Amino acid sequence: MFHAQQDSFIANFGQALMKPLEERCADLTVFIDRANLKDLHSIFPMLIDGIFGPLSGECWDLRNIRENDPLKVFESVRQFLSPQGSIFKLIYSLLKDPLLKFSFNLNYLPMKVRENTNPSTTHPFYMDLINVDLQTNQTISLMLNPFDYYFFHFAYHLINPIYQRYPSVISTPWETVYYALYCDYLYHFLPNDPSVEILPNLGFYHGKNPFYTLPSLNKPAKVSKLLRTDVFNVNTIESVQHHPRNEVWRSETVMTVFIDMWFTNDCVLNSSFSFDNSFNMPFTRNEMPKAEFIRILRVLVKHLHRFSNSAKADDTHLGDLKRIVIPYLQGKVYVLLRHLIYSWPLDGSFRLVLELWFSFIQPWRYPPDYLKMTSSLDANFDNEDANIATHGVTREHITFLAENLLVYTVLLQQLLPRFSKVDLASPKIACILYRTCKVFGQPNLTYYLREIEEAVQQVNSASPLHSYHLTYSHGLPPLSPTSKWSTNNSLPLNVTQNVDTQLHWKDTANSYQSSIYGGTGGKWGNIVRQRILEYEGSNFRYKPLFTTPVASEVHEIICHIQNAQEIALNNVQIHLREKEKRSLSFFGFFKSIFGINECLQDDFTEEERKRVPIYLEHSLKLLLEIFQTENVPRQLPFDPTTSLKSPDNDYCNITNPRQLSERIKKIKYEGDPDLRPIQSHEVKVLVRMLYQLSVKLNTKYGPQMHDLYYSGTWSGLFLRQILCPPMRIYRFDKSLPGVSKRVSEDLPPRISFRYFANYWVIFYSILIIMSAKYFGFKCLVPFFIACTVFLVYIVVKSFHQNDRYSSCDNNISLSSNNMSLELRSNDSF
Repeated sequence: MFHAQQDSFIANFGQALMKPLEERCADLTVFIDRANLKDLHSIFPMLIDGIFGPLSGECWDLRNIRENDPLKVFESVRQFLSPQGSIFKLIYSLLKDPLLKFSFNLNYLPMKVRENTNPSTTHPFYMDLINVDLQTNQTISLMLNPFDYYFFHFAYHLINPIYQRYPSVISTPWETVYYALYCDYLYHFLPNDPSVEILPNLGFYHGKNPFYTLPSLNKPAKVSKLLRTDVFNVNTIESVQHHPRNEVWRSETVMTVFIDMWFTNDCVLNSSFSFDNSFNMPFTRNEMPKAEFIRILRVLVKHLHRFSNSAKADDTHLGDLKRIVIPYLQGKVYVLLRHLIYSWPLDGSFRLVLELWFSFIQPWRYPPDYLKMTSSLDANFDNEDANIATHGVTREHITFLAENLLVYTVLLQQLLPRFSKVDLASPKIACILYRTCKVFGQPNLTYYLREIEEAVQQVNSASPLHSYHLTYSHGLPPLSPTSKWSTNNSLPLNVTQNVDTQLHWKDTANSYQSSIYGGTGGKWGNIVRQRILEYEGSNFRYKPLFTTPVASEVHEIICHIQNAQEIALNNVQIHLREKEKRSLSFFGFFKSIFGINECLQDDFTEEERKRVPIYLEHSLKLLLEIFQTENVPRQLPFDPTTSLKSPDNDYCNITNPRQLSERIKKIKYEGDPDLRPIQSHEVKVLVRMLYQLSVKLNTKYGPQMHDLYYSGTWSGLFLRQILCPPMRIYRFDKSLPGVSKRVSEDLPPRISFRYFANYWVIFYSILIIMSAKYFGFKCLVPFFIACTVFLVYIVVKSFHQNDRYSSCDNNISLSSNNMSLELRSNDSF
């Protein structure tokens, strides 16, 4: 009888999982409220598999459910999975049995995390989670309580390779229910306010082993400060029940799982590149992590900064966890960023990686008194820095700077050489450069970094082998193809260096312990040396970033910025001149009336182009201040007319990469404008139909239009405002064998209807018709009035055509001194 009831319960539960999400959450809530503990035990793994689909690919699709969906699916799912929702009611009910465990496959763990589950070197957090085969002495799985089981699956869902293959259907990942739940979990289980208690109180659960907790990476694995001496007596049941870990183990789980699962993501650390130290062999690229993943990491970093900064006013057991969160995080952040900065393309999307980096190296921007509630997801969570009162870099942050010196200097050395190989006149790249210079140009930041580097130089470069260095030294990408300035571990040590290292090894090893306690280099130098051994290994040779005199690479970047300033100013001039010429035509005026600001040959707006010289000017000033150097004369003065006046027979005559770079900057469409590829703002069918119509009219009336266009009569002046002006186009003749030859062709005055295929023209036309119908007019009346106004405008404009053309070039002037741009305080992405 009992088995029949249980089978019926599971069958009804399976039917509930097949219903639409909104009904599914309601039915499952009823099931959880009415079921007994044994029934809940049987359905829990099925429910978790249904929600996250770790193997099947069929799940609740949490990463694609948006807040603005017409149905109430978002709120239903968020309420069901919230920290105080039905799913956690089920979890807390199952926790009443401390022996209840669920198996979690080791294949779901990143490789770095799997190394921590080895029985011989088990990480303290995983000590009581591993399931070891007694015959082989190998870990075969993790045995997790219901709470841990849920969060391991939640974290794995973000990096599950099954879901990385499908493109996201949304462009704003902070609107998804997955992101909303993620923020809810952070603020519930990792609260900044010491007075906030994590609910519900689980005083009944003692399933976590009180002997182990997270250690600081600065020290060998041992009992953390969470295990206070006054409660360390575990010989009695009472001491175990009142152990501090029983109060903070949920926060410890959320913190550790999110950091371990995401910051050691195999997609970034193991399969992004096969590194080649010679920089000559090609490497293979696999899929990079999505923007959603980088944004979620950035939110986690910012919250952990606030969580850690609130430890000063927290004397609870949770305060002990707050003090070790940044030391536990910093090594993983460094390794992840080393890979991302090396492998991520330096385009507009690189801003994501850049802001993740800046969020970690600026803990002073995230004081604990600033709390961002996540009940409303209307705004981009990444723009929250605009509301932060920046406290600035002070002496109290120097310990953080010393412990994370490599995150500042090595990553900057890795990034700066890339700027000399890209087009800094691009608005997105110029913004990235400006953000980088502004962050490192903060008052006191480079002063403290330089002070720490001076302490590092006092420490002997040869260092004893460290037990932690093997964790991070393998698989790190090379830093720079040159060794003139950047820290370089891509070249093997030569024989002389090896001999010198062996001669000084014994003395260094004997003096190592004493140097930690105030030897040569002081406290900061030894802290940095410790980090170098942990992250990079004993063969790593650190070279200071803020050297005197400044390295030649810095001068190259300065010259590159200066040349880019002239290119940017020239681009703005060309853009304004083309815009002015287009406005002289009939269709140009027609477009301006309808508010269509189309630039046929540019991917950026006029405002974005005008910002580029300002970004570059401020970047140059900040760069000179950061490295305490003076401006350098331009080595390659830029002549904007050179590439424009190059003869046709030299079109492909490029002798060096710099000439290729300059040529690429001037690439634009030079064919027939009517045959330009169809744009996203145009109706494809109309473009083709209107083109056929214009071809027929130009073929039939072409000679008459040509004669009238060049005549000095009033008809000629009138047609010059309506017809497209003559122009020279270029194409490649592929009819002959061999290399295609670039040939020119002159287009006569002609008529073009392509503008009428624009979505905005159609929209405004429909709006005019509807307005006329609403006010009782005939549909043709507004168009008749508009045509009459246009004709009057053209007649008046025709008589002033010569004056307009003669004064056009004189009125177009631009210089950096006349340009004004208010740089907003919100520079965060």
